[in-house]
Amino acid sequence: MAPPQVPFGAPMRHAHFAFAPFYTPLNHGSYGTHPVSVRAAHLALRAEVEAAPDPFIALDFSRRLARPRQLAAQMLNCPADELVFVPNATTGIDTVLKNLVWQPGDVVLCYEVVYGSVANGLEYLRETTPVEVRVVHVPLPVADDDLVRTMVDAAREVNATPEKRVRLAICDTIISGPGARVPFERLVPALQAEGALVLVDGAHGIGHIDLDLGVLRPDFFVTNLHKWLFVPRGCAAFVVRKEHQHLIRTTLPTSHGFKPRKPVRGVVNADAGEDFVEMFSFTGTSDTTNWLCVEAALQFREEVCGGEETIRAYTHHIAQRGGAIAAEVFGTEVMDCPGSSMRQCNFANVRMPLVMRGGVGDSDAAIPREHGHLVADWIKVRGVEESGIYFQTFPYYGKWLWRLSGMIYVEEADFRKGAEVLRALCERAQRGEYLPEKEDDGDSDEAPFDTPSSSQRSSLSRCA
Repeated sequence: MAPPQVPFGAPMRHAHFAFAPFYTPLNHGSYGTHPVSVRAAHLALRAEVEAAPDPFIALDFSRRLARPRQLAAQMLNCPADELVFVPNATTGIDTVLKNLVWQPGDVVLCYEVVYGSVANGLEYLRETTPVEVRVVHVPLPVADDDLVRTMVDAAREVNATPEKRVRLAICDTIISGPGARVPFERLVPALQAEGALVLVDGAHGIGHIDLDLGVLRPDFFVTNLHKWLFVPRGCAAFVVRKEHQHLIRTTLPTSHGFKPRKPVRGVVNADAGEDFVEMFSFTGTSDTTNWLCVEAALQFREEVCGGEETIRAYTHHIAQRGGAIAAEVFGTEVMDCPGSSMRQCNFANVRMPLVMRGGVGDSDAAIPREHGHLVADWIKVRGVEESGIYFQTFPYYGKWLWRLSGMIYVEEADFRKGAEVLRALCERAQRGEYLPEKEDDGDSDEAPFDTPSSSQRSSLSRCA
C-alpha cells in the first residue's frame, strides 16, 4: 500500500477538506463529503455549463457521461452498459419497485432493518399492487450463518405456500442503522437459488468495501458514490443485468428516453442495453454536473490518499478504535457477536449510557420508550449547537446506540472528544433535560422507538 501524501486524521482534514473550524465530523456515513480538489472540479464544470447551457446539456452531456460510467463500472467490475447514474440509492431501488409488474402471489422478502425509504416504498407497493411483503425478523447482532439461514428458510416457506413465490428479495451490503455489514456475498446466490430476483442496496458500498459484481452477479444493484467515494451529492450507480434490462421500462420520472412497446408481443429489442443507458442519460433538467466528477474523486483517492487499499485500511481501523474509545468512555460495549461480519466496515455501534424503560438497566429514572425520538433529536441539536458534533443515535431493542463513522479525516482524539460530549449529554437527558418546557400528557400514539418501527425507519432515512 502507498502512504498518503498527508497523514490521515486531522492533518488530512485541515489540508484537503473544507469543514468549518467549529465542526468535528463523526458521521460521514449519512451524507458523505468531498475534498476541496473535487469541489474545484465541480465548480469548473458548473461554470462551463452556465457559459453555454444548451450545447453542454443537449449535445455534450450524454457523451461526457460515458467516461464516469466506465470508471464506476471498472471499480464494481461490471459491464459499462449495465450501469447508469441516478441521484441516489433510493431512486435506484424505487425504480426497480415501480417497474416490476407485480402479479397476485408475488412476495417481496426483506429483513426488518431494511432502509427506511425502502420500507416506505414497500408499503406503497402494498397499497397499490397485489404484492405481499414478508419481513423477516433478525435482530442485530446476529451470526452470519443464522442470518443467511433465516432468510433462506423464509424464502422456502413462501415458495412452499400454494400460489405464492418470492419474486424479489432485498438485502444490503452494509445496513444503515445499526451500521453493520451483512454477508451479502452469501445472501445473493442463496436467495437466487430459491428463485428470487435479488436487489442489493449497496448505498454504503463503493469506496467503502471491496465489491466485485462480476462474481456476485446480483440482478439489481445500487450504490451511492457521494457517501464514501468523494463524489459530490447526489450520485449513485444503478446496475441492472443485461438480461433484466427489459424489465426496467421507465426512469423516475418518465422522461425523454422512454420508448413505447412495439405492437408485437414478446419481442425484446436487440439494442435493449443501449436503450437502457440512453434512457437514464437525461431524465429532466437538473444539475447533474457532479456525475462528471468521478475521475476527480478517483484521482484524489489515488494520488493524495495512496489508493483504495490504503483508504480502506485506515477507515476500518479508525472505526474500530473509535468504537473502543467510546465504549471505554461510556463504560459500555460495541455491538458485535461471534460469527458476525457486521464490524467489517467503517461503522461502529456503541451502547450509550442511557437507560430506557423496559431496556437494559431499567429503573425509576428510565426514559419512556415513546420519548426516543425526542431524546435523539435533542442530542442532535445540542451536540451541534454546543460542541459542533452531530451524533447519529437511536434506540434499538432496549439499547441506545451511537453509530460512528471511520473516515480518513478523523482520528482517535476526535472520537474521544465526541464520546465525552455525548456522555455528558446522556447524563443531562437522563435527568429529563430533553423534555420541552411543557411536557406532553404521555399519551403518544407513536410506536415504541426501541424496535425498527415505521417511525424509527423514517427518522433513520433522514440521516442514512
